[in-house]
Amino acid sequence: MKPLHVLKTVPAALLAGVALLAPAHAGASTSQVTIMEDDAQTVVVSDAHRAKYLNEMKSLGADVVKVRVRWRDIAPKPTKKHRPHGFNGANPNDYPTVNWNQYDAVVRAIVARGMQPYLSLAGPAPRWASGRSDVERPKAKEFKRFAKAVGTRYSGSFKRGGITLPRVIIWSVWNEANLVSWLAPQYVGGRLEAPRIYRGLVLAAHSGLAASGHAGDKFLFGELLPFARPGQERVRIRPIAFLREMACVDSHYHPYSGRTAKEHGCDRFKPLPGTGFAYHPYTYAGGPDVHAPNSDEASIGDLGRVFSALDRLSNEHRFKVHRLPVWVTEFGFQSDPPDQYAAPLKRIPGYMGEAEWLAYRNPRVASYSQYPLVDDPGQSGGFQSGLRRHSGKKKPHVYPAFRLPLFVQERSGKVVEVFGGVRTGTPGELVTIQSRLGSGKWGALPGGTVALNSEGYFDRVFTISGASKRRYRFVFPGGKSRTANVHH
Repeated sequence: MKPLHVLKTVPAALLAGVALLAPAHAGASTSQVTIMEDDAQTVVVSDAHRAKYLNEMKSLGADVVKVRVRWRDIAPKPTKKHRPHGFNGANPNDYPTVNWNQYDAVVRAIVARGMQPYLSLAGPAPRWASGRSDVERPKAKEFKRFAKAVGTRYSGSFKRGGITLPRVIIWSVWNEANLVSWLAPQYVGGRLEAPRIYRGLVLAAHSGLAASGHAGDKFLFGELLPFARPGQERVRIRPIAFLREMACVDSHYHPYSGRTAKEHGCDRFKPLPGTGFAYHPYTYAGGPDVHAPNSDEASIGDLGRVFSALDRLSNEHRFKVHRLPVWVTEFGFQSDPPDQYAAPLKRIPGYMGEAEWLAYRNPRVASYSQYPLVDDPGQSGGFQSGLRRHSGKKKPHVYPAFRLPLFVQERSGKVVEVFGGVRTGTPGELVTIQSRLGSGKWGALPGGTVALNSEGYFDRVFTISGASKRRYRFVFPGGKSRTANVHH
């Protein structure tokens, strides 16, 4: 909830006389950031429209705004089979100036509001840098040039019209490479192929960014979707299976060797670069409590599977960085309405609180995300996981549940853990946790006045009669949270 570089010290006098109980999770994250993304409202739009929605993201406590930089949208003659004559691609000046306009504008606008831009270098590719379609076998050599051009433009020293463009320090590679509509082919002759292609894209992007002055930046790989349901094996790959193949190991995490390594394109394997793993841990309609049925899949309630896979791969020297953090970079809950196949709208606030609690309690989860801000049009196509409906109207209970997360977990009949936060709060700001039993009056819990931590959260355990039967909320000078029942 706070900018990446901001940590404030709470004055001792401010906390005098306040009963602060021991944190519920001593190892919980102390540096987790909030990411928001909605290209439809921030990229290909007017300056006024962009400003409106970036201002709203800021008001909702976003630290980072993710923007997908689509290669095809910047490249010259993207529909042609052959690369334009004389075009190199490693210099931003090689590209039509007009093609950069929307990205220059959004990066500058994000920085102007005190947030960090996060650029995801993504497909589709221009036709001349791919196979029979713009997602089939994008050429790593061309992608390296593209990455270098983008990195140069947002290096902090590139000038346009006498104005120096801001520096970007958070990057990722592609989008959902384990889905055929983003990267093809997924399989060839029964063998996983997309991870091999993606490995080349990661290496190319890292090299291009390093060559343009970004070697020390946050560099994320992955951006994978969480599931491959039965019958979809040809069009998507389970994320953990994708990770293993990308890292050149078999299903038992044994590195490929000899002829097998060569067959999988792993005969010259070197540890992969990256400072974190980007992931989209969407859930089934039943929310975070519904676990993915296959051990190679993982929703937000199954992140332990992802960490286990990353650490086993690290033990085999597959990555340059050990104990990689997971960045939740795209997440939200499809709601009904408007999507009749999604979770009922009234259940979404509870799911949101639980999901954020799951992310917060793990110190290796580096970010939490909301995607998008506004629903896509239509009933069940696209994303209806926004905080606003496509009409612009705030979703009842959902919008405030993001601004003021709250989750209450039963530990026993008399013991509950209460987690919550104020996205726009400041470290040390005081909130009071209240409860009520049945139709009784709301009352502050003993020791229930707590200070927000450096990220704007609190997480406390209380022992109280009838704890599991009570309802809970918190109040603070700026208002009050929604009411939450105990999660059993």
